[in-house]
Amino acid sequence: MNTLTKGLLGLVCACLIALGIYLKGYHDSDTKHLLEAQSTQLAINKKQEEEREKSQAALADISKQWQAYLAKKSSVAQGTIDRLRADGISLRVKLADATVRSISSGGRSVPNGYAELHPDTSRFLIEQAQRADHQVTALQQTIRELQGERQGGN
Repeated sequence: MNTLTKGLLGLVCACLIALGIYLKGYHDSDTKHLLEAQSTQLAINKKQEEEREKSQAALADISKQWQAYLAKKSSVAQGTIDRLRADGISLRVKLADATVRSISSGGRSVPNGYAELHPDTSRFLIEQAQRADHQVTALQQTIRELQGERQGGN
């Protein structure tokens, strides 16, 4: 082999070695950055999972409160009716018809055009009003919890 061939062969070998060293460094740097990005993403995912579990626990608590209310709603409504009656407050409706206004169910005349509600009707109306109040409260708690999660997540 002549000197020129040996020189070119040496230059090609040197270029290949330099290219190998460069690629090895690039690969190591790329792997390092990839591992850093994965560890950051893992930390973010872990934080999000903790926040999700916290929100789920709060929503489960709201749901338990709602179920507990549903289990005792009749007694709560009856307690409200008893309190109203003890305070001397009657549950009445205004009658629309003039002829009905003058006679009550007991045959007594009703001078002011009002009739007292049947106990079942008053219990039903009070249960529905209290149920609606509790639903609104539970929904507001849920919205606050979910908005807090969104604000904490951003």
